[in-house]
Order: sequence, then C-alpha cells, then structure tokens
Amino acid sequence: MLEARKTDFLTVNKSLMFPRSKPEDSSLLCPFGMIEEIISRIMQFFATGLVEKIIKALLVLFERFVNLILSLCEGNNYKKKDETLDVLYSSGNFLVINKKHDLLINSNDTKKKTVQTILRKQFPEYVQDNLTHDFYFAHRLDFATSGILCIPLNKNACKEVCQAFEEQRARKYYVALLRGHTDFDEEVIDIAIGDDIRFKDTSKKMCTILEDELCQNPRRSITKLLVLDRGYYNGKPVTKVLLRPITGRRHQLRLHCSQIGHVIVGDYTYSLKNDTSPARMFLHAYRLVLPNSCENIDIQTEDPFTEKALKYKWKVVEQVNGIGNAFDLIDSF
Repeated sequence: MLEARKTDFLTVNKSLMFPRSKPEDSSLLCPFGMIEEIISRIMQFFATGLVEKIIKALLVLFERFVNLILSLCEGNNYKKKDETLDVLYSSGNFLVINKKHDLLINSNDTKKKTVQTILRKQFPEYVQDNLTHDFYFAHRLDFATSGILCIPLNKNACKEVCQAFEEQRARKYYVALLRGHTDFDEEVIDIAIGDDIRFKDTSKKMCTILEDELCQNPRRSITKLLVLDRGYYNGKPVTKVLLRPITGRRHQLRLHCSQIGHVIVGDYTYSLKNDTSPARMFLHAYRLVLPNSCENIDIQTEDPFTEKALKYKWKVVEQVNGIGNAFDLIDSF
C-alpha cells in the first residue's frame, strides 16, 4: 500500500512538472495565453524608439546631476565662480568677457541670472544708470552660445562697435561640433532667413526660405564654413568646424548648419528636439576682430572643444585644417 501511494505521488508530481502539450481542460490555456500576450506587448514596447528616448533623457539628467555634485564639491569657490564672468580684456573703452553657455545677455526680469545682473555686481563702476539694461550691449550671443562678448563702456565706443557690425568690418569666428561627417571641406552657405510664423511673437525659432510657407520677411544670410577635424563624439560621427557669419541674423549659424544636414551637437531646437545629449550646445564664439577708431580689438579664447576639454568623449580621426591657418583660409573664399 505504501508503494501504491508512492507511485500515485510520483504520478501527480510528474503531471505538474511535465504538463500535457494539449491539456484536456481548455481553461488551462488562459494563463499561458496571457503570458504570451504580455511578452508580445513587452517586445513591441522595446521595438519602438520610445525606450531609446527615455534612456537618452535619463542619461542627460544623470549627467547634469553629476555636474552639479562636482560643482558643489568645489566648496566655497563654487559660489564665487558662479557669480563672476571671465574677463578677457578691459580698457577705458571696452570690457570683453567670455560668456558662459546657457546664460541670457539681459532680461526685463531682474530676478533672472543674466550677463547684465552678474556684471552689475562684478563691475558696479561700469553701470550706466541712463540705460534700461545698465550696459551698452552692442552685439549679442544666443542663450545657448558661449564665447566672446564685447561690451562698450561709453557712448562713443558703442557707436564705433555698431558701425563696424553694420558695415561688416567686424569679423566673428565660431568653433562648433556638427552631427555627421561632412562630404566637403569648405562651404559658403547662402540661404535667406526670416521669421517663423509659428513663433511670431517670440524669439525661439527662425526659419529659411526653404520652408517657404512658414517663413516671413526673409533676408539674405551668408555663412562661411571650414572643416577642422572629423571624428567621433560618444561614438557617433561628428565634424569640427570653424564658422564665420558674414551677415548677422538671429540663430543664423544654428539654422544654416541644420539646413545643410549637419545640426550643431546639442542644439535641441533645430534638431527638432531630438538632440538631448550633451547637456549644452557645442557652439562657441572663438575670436572677434573689431576695427574701430577708439582701439582695435582682436581677441581669441581657448578652444572649449578639444579632446581634453571634452574629457576625451570627442576623438579626432582626421585633421583637415589646423587652427593656425584656418582664419586666413576661411577669409580667402
């Protein structure tokens, strides 16, 4: 009898461990069908681009969090660095600074951190009380763009700077990293830029005549582009370029680069919100040549987009033009 019970026990357990492929009770099919459905849904979810976008967004947030922690770890120096601007040159006529990325020039909201509010604390002696925004901002840089900003310190110097830009005697050079490898080494981009009717009452976005139905009041816009290096940033193909705007339209460099199929790395707006990494846009005002009767200005910053500066996330595989002769080259065509 004990042997019979043992046999029954083994039979029952065997049936549980190795169920029939077609169980007689059709109700047993339901759990297996549900599991198959769940697995199918999971596979469909991972097959979409949504997962990739979520991962990219999380990586950007993590990078920003790490940068914040590293900044806080600098101790007492953190506050000081955050509240001052890097001065490249100063005289009785001009103050030339190296603007940080993601920083407004000025704003009607005095609570916002801007170049104006920082300069007001850093250089109260230069404040012009008769001006709405305290200083003579004779030319501008986008919020996301870093680099050289020349601030005239008196009315005559401001007049000289404005005339130099209006007469196209001023020369501005930018360095940038573009998505993809270009199939050319130099290019003159001549595409008119106007107001995007979708953002008529804002300054968020511009457009070109290639988007005819959206573009209002287009004006001729010219940018010179010279390739410096080709390589990879975070494993993706990237081209490093020197840019010289001949005209000065809002968002000109960003829009021209996107129109030729090579959006600036980190340009969230003109990548149609696809470029969410890195945490900044890789466009920097690198050199400014400003001839004027007060004093000639020729200022150049350090290159913020070297392999070392970008912590070797940027790897050069082909050097096309050295920066030493790049300025002469881009002026020549």
